[in-house]
Formats: sequence, C-alpha cells, structure tokens
Amino acid sequence: MFQKKTFQMLLSSLGATLSCALPDARFLIDDSREAGVGDYFVIRDGTTVMTVERAQQLANEAVAAGVTAIISHLKLSVPEHICFIYLEDTRHRLLELAQGFYGPIPDHLRLVAVTGTNGKTTTTYLVESIAQQMGLRVGVLGTISHRYPGYFENSENTTPGTLKLYKLLHGMVEAQCDLVVMEVSSHAICQDRIAGLKYDVAVWNNLGVDHLDYHKTREAYGHAKQQLFSKYLALSKKGGKHPVAIVNAMDADVMRLVNEANPQTWGGKCLTFSTDETVHADVMVVTSGWHDHAWRANLNLSAVSKEIRIPLVGRYNIANVAAACAALYALGYEIAHISHAISHVSQVPGRMQVVREAAPRVIVDFAHTPEALDSAIKATRETMTDGTLWVVFGCGGDRDASKRPLMARYAQEGADKVVVTSDNPRTEDPEAIIRNILEGVNLSSQIYVESDRRRAIHLALEKATGNHDVVLIAGKGHEDYQIIGTTKTHFSDVEEVLAFFKTR
Repeated sequence: MFQKKTFQMLLSSLGATLSCALPDARFLIDDSREAGVGDYFVIRDGTTVMTVERAQQLANEAVAAGVTAIISHLKLSVPEHICFIYLEDTRHRLLELAQGFYGPIPDHLRLVAVTGTNGKTTTTYLVESIAQQMGLRVGVLGTISHRYPGYFENSENTTPGTLKLYKLLHGMVEAQCDLVVMEVSSHAICQDRIAGLKYDVAVWNNLGVDHLDYHKTREAYGHAKQQLFSKYLALSKKGGKHPVAIVNAMDADVMRLVNEANPQTWGGKCLTFSTDETVHADVMVVTSGWHDHAWRANLNLSAVSKEIRIPLVGRYNIANVAAACAALYALGYEIAHISHAISHVSQVPGRMQVVREAAPRVIVDFAHTPEALDSAIKATRETMTDGTLWVVFGCGGDRDASKRPLMARYAQEGADKVVVTSDNPRTEDPEAIIRNILEGVNLSSQIYVESDRRRAIHLALEKATGNHDVVLIAGKGHEDYQIIGTTKTHFSDVEEVLAFFKTR
C-alpha cells in the first residue's frame, strides 16, 4: 500500500510542485463522491475538458469530505492545511499515480478478463462460483458489483476507472485473493482504464452490436475489444506471464479478429470453446436437454469427457459455462474439480435468476431491450412442458422510445399473459410510456396494464395459479431502485416476489 517516500519521489520525477510537506494518505481517489478522511483527491479532465469553476467545486467537496491533499492540473484555492499538488496533465498520469501510490499488482494474483457483448456478467459469476468451490479466494469486478472476501460494493461502471481499479485490486491482494475475474468493457479498453494490468487469461464471449453511439460502427466496436488481445495479452507476455486467449469458436467475427490480432505476440496460446456439435473446439459443452431444473450436458476437454449438470435457465448460458471452464482450465485447474463444481454454481443476480422454484416458478431477468426480452422469453419456454407463461415488463423513460412497441410485440408473441408496467419512468409520464408500448400489441384479454410496478408484479403472481405456471419479471434484474421523476427510491423485483409469498 501507500509508501510516502516512494510517492514523493514519483511526484518529483513528474515535475509536480507541492504547497507543503506530503501528508499521510489512505486512498487515491478521483471521484469526489467517494472521497473521505485521509484521501488524496485527483482532479483531471474527463471526456470533456475540466473548467476551473468545476474543478474548484470538486476541490471544495473533497475538502469538506476530509481529504488531506489535492492533485490538480489547474491552479485552485485550497485551505492551508491541505497539501495542494500541481501536476500537468493529470489525466494521462493516472497509471503512474496509481502504481506510485498503491504499488504494482503482484504477478501471483491471477487476472482473468472477460469481454463480449453478452454474457460477461454470467461468465464472471461462473468463474467465481466454480473457483470458490475449489477452495480459492476470488475477487470480482463487474456490472453488478465489485467484491472480494470481506468487501462488497454495488458498481457504478462495468470496469472501474484506473485509480478505483488499482484501489480494489490492492484490496484483493491484502485479502489474499488467489484469483481476480473482471468484466472488461470496450469503453474501458479504449479509455485505458485497464492500463498496466497483466492478464493471465482473456475471454471473448461474442460480438454483437452495442455502444455504437461511442464506437460509431460494429467493426470499430470489434477492434476495440480486439485490443484486449493484441495489446494487453502482448504486454502480459512481455511482462513475463504466459497468457491464454479463450475464444468462442461459434462466432466467426470473434475468431477472425483474434487471428488478426497476431496471437504470436502473446505466445500463441489460445483455447476455443463451443456448444455446437458441428463446430469443433478445444472445449465442448453439449446439452442433452433440460431435466429436473437443470441442463444435462457433456463437458469434453483435453480428450476427457465428463457428464455435468448446469442449474441455469437459458440455453445460451451453456456457452458461458464453456467459457468459464476453459478459463479455469487455462489457469491449470483440474477438469474433475471444474466439472464437479459446475453442478453447484450459484444463481447470477438478475440474470435469469430463479427466485422461486415452487408453483408458480418465478424468474427475474435484466432484459430491457427487444432482443434480450425475446431471448429471456424463449429461454423460459425451454424449461416448460405445460402451464401458462406470464411476462411482466416495462420500458425506461428518457431512453430510446422506438424499442417500446417492439418489446410489446415480442412479449405478446412469446407469452401467454402479459402485464405491462413501469420501469424507471424517470421524467416521462408513466402512462404515456405505457401507451407507447401498447402500440406494438393487439389489445386483448392476454394484456393487462398496471403502471405501479409493485401492483403489477402482485397481479401476475396472484393470477398464476396453475401448478406449472411461470412468471418472468423482466427489465430491472439486479437493480434495487426505481426512478420516478428525478427521485430514486429503493425497489427490488426479487424482494417484491419474496415479500409477496411470505405473506401468503
């Protein structure tokens, strides 16, 4: 952790000027909302240039929170007891500051990166769950939360910024973690948030279409993810590690981009995975069907075949299982231990999460786009042989309105009964959002409308009385809040389901 003398030497080498002697420190922070007593606070440019007025406001907030030093590329006014450190171009010094403050990440901490348009969160949860069952101490950085033994926090970003990332990683070192698995977004790669990290394994699940507001084209989006291999695995190799790429053999674009990345730059080590019998790969997971609340499948790896049970709804999760198995195998763990642990993997919060197995079975999922809702409905159908499928969903306010009628159409086509409700209406009128949604359906007895999300959930649960009925509640998943107007209040679909049946 923090060594004052080492950090003083770094600042001197960078040409920084200090208003007073360097004080003791707790953490190095660049988010004023997280600043606390004893921290150093860094002010920097972001996607827009920082103004002096905004920088002064942030400095004042940090001082009020109890920081002992402020590092800034702008001249600011701070109290005499605060050490003001002037440093040019703080934005491009974040890695040096992080490594100088916290120290480098030790090589004994195994790092696994997971990228892809879909499946990142589930894959990281699977790696964590399997590894924990093998007795490993695991740290996770991802969309839902950042966590390690003795620590948990809800996430703001899929991949934290550089200073936050190094803070968390060093917390994991102090907690004696053996392994860290992290979701790596295309934004994080392009913005160098993961600079300086040497990965042991990098997984690429798939390439879809996302974040085109940032990347502009699908090809540019793919090339952003490609850098995880061409740039970061190459750095790992140069730094003395023996990195392995884990690649989806069923995705032609992923295979092409990884091959174009010149695998020899990281030693050429690559494992492919597949769930399709017609697409051969190093790791194969082929299902024989859904039975007794789980997929039955065969795991074929390194000429060894193991029967496994996968207790996760959604056939697409089998690919995530294959990716997780390949990642752990690449780290040197035994196939027998991996295959045994799969049968006991944990539910992923808000990702086709089975909240209740008894009738009616209830599933909560994060699906909030037309494609995701369609996939969630189809995945639920795969687990049903009889009964009525109820779907509860809404659409967020102040977001893309064009998807609303399409989501309604997918819901009506795939479900037996649909309850249209609210999902973070924000500053839009909830009733207006619902009217927009209903443009995509033929109004009938199949469709129920209840703008209050709590009452909508209760409505579906009350009417799903058949022994084989299933209720899919989509849109919020792991979220524990509802935004109405500009007010954010606590609300959890999972908690609502549990509370409903607790009173019955």
